[in-house]
Amino acid sequence: MLCTWTFAQQHHTFEKGTLGPEWCFIGEPDSSKYTFMDGRLRLFGSIYELYEDKPVTFTGFRQQSTQFEATTKLTLLDTEYGDEAGLCVYRSPKGYIQLCIEGLQSGHRLKLKMRLLSHNMQMAEQYIGSNKDVWLRVKSDSEKIAFLYSTNGTNFRQIGFVEQRLIAPDIVGGEQYTYTGMYAYTGSTKYSAGYTFADFDFFDYDETK
Repeated sequence: MLCTWTFAQQHHTFEKGTLGPEWCFIGEPDSSKYTFMDGRLRLFGSIYELYEDKPVTFTGFRQQSTQFEATTKLTLLDTEYGDEAGLCVYRSPKGYIQLCIEGLQSGHRLKLKMRLLSHNMQMAEQYIGSNKDVWLRVKSDSEKIAFLYSTNGTNFRQIGFVEQRLIAPDIVGGEQYTYTGMYAYTGSTKYSAGYTFADFDFFDYDETK
């Protein structure tokens, strides 16, 4: 994991068009997948899953505490079935959780899924129709990690949670820290790699709540 700084609290917008040293990446990032458009961070989907030893599209913050809250607003664009973007709590290639919006043939759906050792597990899903603007939130404490969403930025609903112990280092390996951030993945075959993209308005991270 590439990053140098950590923060207990930060509201990050993307008007400056740059990602500072506090932002972490999985492996060596492909800079062409991280751009800025109208004050937003635009992530182009990688054709690789986060468990692969390849240039995946992910950037986020390193946790110093199991108690934190992270929120973002994203718009998923130019998608087909299998394309997705969202938030991820990442421990290692064998242990991470994703809350994402997936493109369908008609509309979008929200999914909560988990990579545990060599298994891909779908925990919950919710059809959200034609909504392209969605707020995603992770709320974590010492025992569990809860995942929430909103279509208006005010009223959040929990779609599910995962127990902290399931992604502990003694089970899935990895570092002492977990990382929470934004990602994009191109799983469809209609478009060439990198065509699918998601725009993120901001990223709020707070370990003080």
